[in-house]
Amino acid sequence: GKCAFSGCSSLANITIPNSVIEIGEHAFWKCISLANIAIPNSVTKICKGAFESCSSLTNVTIPNSTSEISEYAFWGCSSLTNITIPNSITKIGGNAFLECSSLINVTIPNSVTEIGENAFSDC
Repeated sequence: GKCAFSGCSSLANITIPNSVIEIGEHAFWKCISLANIAIPNSVTKICKGAFESCSSLTNVTIPNSTSEISEYAFWGCSSLTNITIPNSITKIGGNAFLECSSLINVTIPNSVTEIGENAFSDC
């Protein structure tokens, strides 16, 4: 849910169960020690600011079950280097990857019909 693990600065690893269908707003906001996250195939939406300011996050696996990456979802993930967006994604929200300053490789499939304002600004 909303802000579930916000500010857990020592959280380095987490296993999200297959029962989760949505990563809530700001669920992992400022989890500065979180380096990798595998989102289970049950997740259909990554909500607003879900991983905002996770400055150690280097790798994210987004499953084919996910259809939307909401605004600010990965804002300030300054260590994120690569992101592969699956064919199931149709919308990338505004500022979704804002200030991901280490981002060097992004793969966006043809299924994406909307990319929001400043989605990749300051990368």
